[in-house]
Amino acid sequence: MTKKDKIIIIIPCYNAEKYWAELMPLLSQEKYPDFDLEILVVDNNSEDSSVSYLKDYYPNIKIIENIKNVGYVGANNIGYEYARRKQADYIFLLNQDTVIKAGFLQPLYNFAKDNKFGSLQPKIKLWPKTDKINTIGNAIHFLGFGYGIDSNKTDDNRQGINKINYASGAGVFLSMNVLNKKGYLFDESMFMYLEDLDLGWSLSLMGYDNYLIPDSIIFHKYEFKRGMKQLYWFERNRHWTMLKNYKLGTLLLITPACLIMEIGQLIFALLNKRLLQKLRSYLWLLAPWQIAKLISQRRKIQKKRKRKDREIVKDFKGVILFQPLESPILKIANFFMAIYWYIIKHIIFW
Repeated sequence: MTKKDKIIIIIPCYNAEKYWAELMPLLSQEKYPDFDLEILVVDNNSEDSSVSYLKDYYPNIKIIENIKNVGYVGANNIGYEYARRKQADYIFLLNQDTVIKAGFLQPLYNFAKDNKFGSLQPKIKLWPKTDKINTIGNAIHFLGFGYGIDSNKTDDNRQGINKINYASGAGVFLSMNVLNKKGYLFDESMFMYLEDLDLGWSLSLMGYDNYLIPDSIIFHKYEFKRGMKQLYWFERNRHWTMLKNYKLGTLLLITPACLIMEIGQLIFALLNKRLLQKLRSYLWLLAPWQIAKLISQRRKIQKKRKRKDREIVKDFKGVILFQPLESPILKIANFFMAIYWYIIKHIIFW
């Protein structure tokens, strides 16, 4: 008898009790004839009753209890190591603030078993506004920003399977075989935010494409304002990712645009009372031990590179098309950055 593939759903958890009532009833009932399924919750030392609730109502769910908060990155990495020990074939990373549509894994598995890929993303819609899109794949701006495609637009159900820059960490399907070649899941230095962008970028460097699989659907209780409070993590990780993944020639070409953007980001941080967060991101990046770690991480991923920057950046964006950020200032910035990027990306031949 042929051994079935094994998929493990990994849910990083921190004070998630308020989410379980809408996520767990459907998720715990998911069963598939084609593969074995296990649900793993990695708890980051929650202060509420997240763990006791699961133990009482969902005793079949595997729980790993951390003694401290190791962030989204650390929790998922612990889940990845667990999946390696259990010899899983695939993992699905799922946010705690999501709701699933029954059978959501089947279209992902159907594609995965017959195709080479880096990551797969379901169509992620908003909850409770289920007619609205959260993301149908995420875009990478050439200055390291990431944003959800068609965010907050009404879903017209016309999407097909297509390549994307990277899959949202709210729900992403990954091959253990590919991750084992990479050597790790997420970069531990990032803790939280843009780690999914870095993952998609690094998988692309290794020669693996990322795809949207729209027949798979989940819902996300997304709050843009909640993320914007974390400017420190966004800014330090944005620079970290660019410095690690771009070739040196590309970094030199984008430096003028980076400097202009930094002035804009400093003004934005000042006006929004987050200047200290922005300055802290510089201090973190410039610390001698972080520079040494950056060099080490850069060497690791560049050694695994199978594609030139020219191939990677051809689909990077020169504009940010993200509805929650729309403003006259962004429109002006988009106009000039689009022209700059159009010129620069045609210079890159390496």
